[in-house]
Amino acid sequence: MNQGQYQNWSKLRKNGAKHFIWFRGVLAWGLLTAILWSGLMPVLYPVGNNLQRFLIALLLFPMGGFFWGLWVWKINEKKYLATKSEEQKD
Repeated sequence: MNQGQYQNWSKLRKNGAKHFIWFRGVLAWGLLTAILWSGLMPVLYPVGNNLQRFLIALLLFPMGGFFWGLWVWKINEKKYLATKSEEQKD
């Protein structure tokens, strides 16, 4: 993790894992992806029930966003702690 990433993560982690997972994962990634996907699918595949697609997307993409947020949190926390440990040794 470079210095810029370290500083950015240092700011993000102050709000905690729950905040990061729910706001960055579920709301930002999950809902945005659900809306974009639901808007694009009728154009690419005009057959089917668009309302049903949208409702399914509103359920599944935020669930995926939860796991994405958790995964990103764990990876960045591991990198952050390793970088912090290296800095303390120097």
